[in-house]
Amino acid sequence: MKALIKPDYGPGMHIEEVSLPEIGPDDVLIKVQAASICGSDLHMYEGASGYDWINVPLVPGHEFAGIIAEVGDPASSALLGKRVVVNPYISCGECDACYRGQTNLCDGVGSPMDKVPARSLTYGFRQDGGMAEYAAVKKSNVLFLPEECPMEIAGMLEAIGISVHAIERSSIKPGDSAVVIGPGPIGLALVTILANYGLSCLIVTGLQADEKRLKLAQTLGATDLIYADACDDVEEVRQITEGAGIDFVFETSGFAGAMNRGIKMLRKEGELLLIGITSQQTHLMTNELVRGELTIKGVYGVTRKTLKRTLDMAASGKYEFSKLITYTVPLEKVLLGFEYGKKRDGAKVIIKP
Repeated sequence: MKALIKPDYGPGMHIEEVSLPEIGPDDVLIKVQAASICGSDLHMYEGASGYDWINVPLVPGHEFAGIIAEVGDPASSALLGKRVVVNPYISCGECDACYRGQTNLCDGVGSPMDKVPARSLTYGFRQDGGMAEYAAVKKSNVLFLPEECPMEIAGMLEAIGISVHAIERSSIKPGDSAVVIGPGPIGLALVTILANYGLSCLIVTGLQADEKRLKLAQTLGATDLIYADACDDVEEVRQITEGAGIDFVFETSGFAGAMNRGIKMLRKEGELLLIGITSQQTHLMTNELVRGELTIKGVYGVTRKTLKRTLDMAASGKYEFSKLITYTVPLEKVLLGFEYGKKRDGAKVIIKP
């Protein structure tokens, strides 16, 4: 079969002919129908620092869906032909995080004091993922797709799920106001969902280089757009809210200074949800945090429960997730898809092996 290979920690990936994955009695073989390129995939493609914990050589791709083509246990033959999406996390089931249902934070044999990439994050990072014609995964890591959920949307369901998890971590409700910092795929997925929450205003901030993405955010339901490199974004928020400030800020960009810009946008007792990750050192404005009694929460990954909720949302037809797909490429042109992703002029690139 054909597969995309990340050979080492340096820049670059390539297509290679490899053997079909072997499956054990607890596994299924999936014929991949759709996979999507995530920001972490782009970082690995570019050889960015901070990914020395992945296992190389590797087939990347942690966001993918397909059809079960083979089962490791003959007793599971009823699964053949089923449409499924893959949960990329394999949790240990024994650590404190797993006992709390936070499988996205599974520590395994590590210490819960170490805030490192979750040891449960497996497919596309520690084991071969879905940017190939076929992928072997644990039977327990698949979720069945209802017919109402298109395969292309299922292929990016994990990314949408991170946005759902951000909302789960917040206490947002109808009538509140929100700012989404960063119109990347996660930010745009957030806009798609929050546009259905009955908010008083939904502001999206980005850069002038994000023009196409910001216009897409407006199409998806943003009430206001702010070009943060062309104005004082905090003052713009002040004017839009008539000085009241914002109830919730979702920071998805990962820019080092965005966290403090978000703090300034919030009203007293507001919430800042941090989703973007940066390799740069950041400095927190503790005085404003304390005096405003602000709440800051980190958001990381998804659980099976969150994926199931996301799947139900995708099948409902209520959310315009299809508008998040900007490019679709065959596996043979996957490197072109990565170059599209680097352009930052759209949301998701879908690979169709």
